[in-house]
Amino acid sequence: NEYKSYLRMDSRKLYELFHQCYSGKIRNEEVLTYIKSNINSLEDQNDIVDMMSVLDIESITKEDVKDREAFVSILGGAAKHLRHDLLKEKLEYETLERVKLISNSKQFNTKYVRTKTKLFYKQQKFNLLREENEGYNKLVTELANPATDPETSVNNILKLIGRFDLDPNRVLNLILETWQNYLDKSDFFLKLIKLFPKQEGSLCSMLGFTFGFYANDPEGTPDSLFKVAAFLIRKNVIDLHELYSHLGPSFDEMKAQYNKTLNNARTTAKNMLTVSLNKEDENEKESTKDQPKGEIYTANQKVKLVIALIEIGCWIEADDMIQLLAPYCVPSDPKGREVLFDLISWRIHEFYKSCVNKAIRVKDVKAIKNDPQVTSWDGFSDLVLTPLLRLGPYLSYSPILFTKILRIFGKYIEEHKDNLLGDVFAGQIMTITNDVILPSLSMVSFSYNLTALIWNYLQHFPYHLRYRLYAKWKNESYRKNPLLIVTKAETVQKSRYILKRLTKENVKPFGRQIGKVSHCNPCVIFEQILSQIQRYDNMILPIVSALKYLGLLGFDVLSYCIIEALSDPDREKQKEEDTNISWWFQVLAQFCGHIYKKYNIELSGLLQYIVNQLKANKSTDLLILKEVVQRMSGIEISEEVTESQLEAVCGGAVLLAEAGFFSPIRHTERSNQRLQEALSKNELWLPLCILASQQRHSLVFGNDERHTKLTARLYDQCQDTFTQLGQFLTTNPTINQSLGALPSFEELSTMYHLQADSAFFLLRRKLSDQIKSGIELSADNPQPYIDSAEKTMSVLSVQVKLMYPPKVWDKISPRLFATFWSLSASDIILPKERYKAEIERIEGLIKQVNENDDMAQRRKDKEIERHRDMIAKLQEEQKAQTLNHKLVLARLEAEKDSWFTSSSSKVDAIMQFLQVCIIPRCMFTASDAIYCAKFVDLCHTMQAANFSTLIYFDRIFTDVSHIVTNCTDNEASRYGRFLCETLNGISRWHKDKALYERDCGKSPGFVHIVRNDPSNTEERRLEKYLDYENFRHVCCKWHFKLTKAMVFSFDSKDYSQIRNGLTVLNKILPRFPVVLNLAQALEKRITKVKEEEKAARPDLYALAMGYTAQLNSRRSTFIAEDKFHHVEPKKTASTGGAAANDSTNNSRNSSPATRKDKRAESVKRREDIESEKKRRREDDSKKAMSRQGDDRSKVKEPSPKVKSNGGPRGEAEGDEQKSKMRKK
Repeated sequence: NEYKSYLRMDSRKLYELFHQCYSGKIRNEEVLTYIKSNINSLEDQNDIVDMMSVLDIESITKEDVKDREAFVSILGGAAKHLRHDLLKEKLEYETLERVKLISNSKQFNTKYVRTKTKLFYKQQKFNLLREENEGYNKLVTELANPATDPETSVNNILKLIGRFDLDPNRVLNLILETWQNYLDKSDFFLKLIKLFPKQEGSLCSMLGFTFGFYANDPEGTPDSLFKVAAFLIRKNVIDLHELYSHLGPSFDEMKAQYNKTLNNARTTAKNMLTVSLNKEDENEKESTKDQPKGEIYTANQKVKLVIALIEIGCWIEADDMIQLLAPYCVPSDPKGREVLFDLISWRIHEFYKSCVNKAIRVKDVKAIKNDPQVTSWDGFSDLVLTPLLRLGPYLSYSPILFTKILRIFGKYIEEHKDNLLGDVFAGQIMTITNDVILPSLSMVSFSYNLTALIWNYLQHFPYHLRYRLYAKWKNESYRKNPLLIVTKAETVQKSRYILKRLTKENVKPFGRQIGKVSHCNPCVIFEQILSQIQRYDNMILPIVSALKYLGLLGFDVLSYCIIEALSDPDREKQKEEDTNISWWFQVLAQFCGHIYKKYNIELSGLLQYIVNQLKANKSTDLLILKEVVQRMSGIEISEEVTESQLEAVCGGAVLLAEAGFFSPIRHTERSNQRLQEALSKNELWLPLCILASQQRHSLVFGNDERHTKLTARLYDQCQDTFTQLGQFLTTNPTINQSLGALPSFEELSTMYHLQADSAFFLLRRKLSDQIKSGIELSADNPQPYIDSAEKTMSVLSVQVKLMYPPKVWDKISPRLFATFWSLSASDIILPKERYKAEIERIEGLIKQVNENDDMAQRRKDKEIERHRDMIAKLQEEQKAQTLNHKLVLARLEAEKDSWFTSSSSKVDAIMQFLQVCIIPRCMFTASDAIYCAKFVDLCHTMQAANFSTLIYFDRIFTDVSHIVTNCTDNEASRYGRFLCETLNGISRWHKDKALYERDCGKSPGFVHIVRNDPSNTEERRLEKYLDYENFRHVCCKWHFKLTKAMVFSFDSKDYSQIRNGLTVLNKILPRFPVVLNLAQALEKRITKVKEEEKAARPDLYALAMGYTAQLNSRRSTFIAEDKFHHVEPKKTASTGGAAANDSTNNSRNSSPATRKDKRAESVKRREDIESEKKRRREDDSKKAMSRQGDDRSKVKEPSPKVKSNGGPRGEAEGDEQKSKMRKK
């Protein structure tokens, strides 16, 4: 079919006519008539015979005999009008015999074979004895002194051949040999050869024979022969591909040689990196040092012909031949790379002058005749890029040309840096950089100038394109080229030598050696450095200090190597056997924090890597973000914060920066700014926040089968990183301006599925600014602020309704939810003492500076000025915080009565308030734990409508065990801090009756319900304020419940419950335990935990030991239960009788009226004792059924006179109902 497409239209029509004749649609005569009418020339006959040859083959291959017979019949008639020689040439022998063009097909085939053999394979023999030497002498004379006209010389040569009977082939060979000696007369000899009569292809065969002769010559093929062949190829006298087959060695031999060289290079590299104690092996290793380092050059004719072609400006043919050779075969030849250098230098010479600074003096280069030069960027792409690709890593042998190419690239990228992604030439530059520039840089001994020039244009490309280059450079280039294989082994050897000797004391000298190696082979040395760090974490700081001598390109490559090491698929980041994050990953994360803080390295790649990992639900990589943010910003998230630091968190940004962390943030100003720019430039701050928050939910409810302990640690890590990142964003002005672009609460909760704690944590600053924008803030007139807050909170209240079902809002109002979550600790807490202490500390620093006589006066003035500026900032911030505090309190005072709905009971409202507000937020951060306690204190102080402080406290201490069971380690710590702050307020009222009467005596929050008449069956109730003594009873009950919850956790044998219980106890130790018998009960249980967990779980044993030591240190502060609250004396039967006797004896010595009163009191007391004994027996029987463990360590609950109204009807009401049932 393809053949038929080349036939002309008439031939196609004839083809169709034949098929119609086969089917009987037309007659044979019509086909013959058409053939006769279309025979006008020899070309027409050729086309018709070609078509008939196709039909001939088709008719033979078909099974239908009728088609064959019809074709033979038509052909017999057409043969009369067609040339017989054409038919004999193209038709089958059987067909020719049937139409009687030949008599016998076998005889004709034999004759054809003999004729072909005679023409193409039979050798013409000359009688060399007939040749006369005089003829060759005259021929040499003629060629050495040729005539001016080539035609005359040819006539003279032909006369000599005929006169002296010379061999024409020898004459032609002699002409070629003479040409080799007179290369300056190439034009004359070329015309002479063209005029000399010869058979087609004989010249190429003769040159091939000559090349074959020299292939076995020890001295090699003369260069003049290659130049003659190149000249003939350039003038199209001979074909390159015909001559290529005559040149040696063959492709298979070159491939074998290349593979041998590659294997030798790998063996050499392996020997260099192998440590052997055998002396013979060391001697062998020394002997391999003197061998060529990966040279793949072999003296072959093909390479030299390419060189000759390049020298005469025949690049296209040379490039065609280069592609047929082994990789980098030409530049591995010293002469080959020199001609490539000359070619590129000549082509870019004039263009380079126009690109560089005129102050740079450009030397002249060797000119190449008949070769064009670059005049524009398009010409550079066409004429220079391909020769550069053929050079590959061997560009390193010409530092001058290397520098010129880099300067030209830098010029173009500088001019087009705004649109590089769509630029074709920029893409070609990246290709050259990948295949030529970076591999060549690896082979340079040392040149910081080249590294700087490469970075000069690479810095304008996006990081993902640069990292792609580094990946190919590191993982591909060092494997393909023998020279680079050996170079990598040498670099590894140097790196190991340096790293073995690097310490804190010799950072400077060895750091310079690291910098020197990293300028040329950064990928290799950084791989060794990262490997060393993963094994020895104490090497982090020395290595970070030693890297200060790196160039900008080196730091960029280091960033890529870190990401590659972090994403190693062959290494696990989590240890399932001991439920920890892998050590190597923790060390790399720490190294990231140190290196990115100290040096100006682009963060975009690392941040995008973390985002991608979080999208894949790999929350372990949040550890990297945590370390980077902590080191670069100075913001530390730790549960072991001091009270002063917590007070600083409740202040403004200045106080937080000065006193809120263990290390001053001013030491991280530059790195802080770089982190801000990286997050805002790439718009990664919002995705990171959202993804970090989502990871908490994904960890708990995902499909990954992790150990509970590991899940809890990862959850804490996600929470800490999220709060750390959010705190960094809200305290930095660069990103704070972008917080207005945050989605609304409705979008964050519905579209991104964020919980209320995370959503409001991000929105809190935005909401505060939104309220304050456009109004004048004044403490004397807070109404504008209240109105603005009303407007903002109204919209927010509508949005929060979608987060929970409607029944939630029947108990608490959406306004309470929105207000509670939108405020921060700094809004309701004013740390005046912390501001005062910080200002006094800075004033003390000023005094120390003034008293320091060793400090220069100029430096003194500078330090004093800095300190005074800080004092001014703190004072100004304190004023702003005071104003904000007053405005927020005024706002809360205005809306307090709408928080708790009156339609529901107080118990239900408190339970819902705890469930959706207090409990989630008190475990979010340490400052939120303080905030929750202070907010409830404000609700009590402001006397919020329908809010019962007594029920709130009762529910807090009733549900401790359930909450502690489900906490992570950090959440338990925060919950313990919240309980401690709650106990702090309770203990203040417990210790001071006057304070209690002032704050709680007439407070609606301390109203409890009692029965008016216990004997009356009607359920009449009376609301009454809780007096001081009953409050002390309730406090003792709360302490008992807290003790009971902790004992329950210790008896559970569950790791999480025991650890969380100990964590909570550590946090509330300043306020609990206070009662001696409760402390003894806890101590017994903890002693049992120590005995059981000493060998099984050492971490629990260590935690228990630490708590026991602190508990013993506070033993002197414990008090007896009767001093904590009024305790009724224990009355048994004997003590009751004795008491009665004592009462009787005493009554004898008293007046009748007094005796009567005492008898009444005695009877009443007996009744109370009996009822109390019955109640205790019933309680003891119930407790005995549910008691587990050692009964002696249990603590009996005290019996307060009046209980708080917990539960649905109140504790006091429930106890009275039980008393009625007992009486019945």
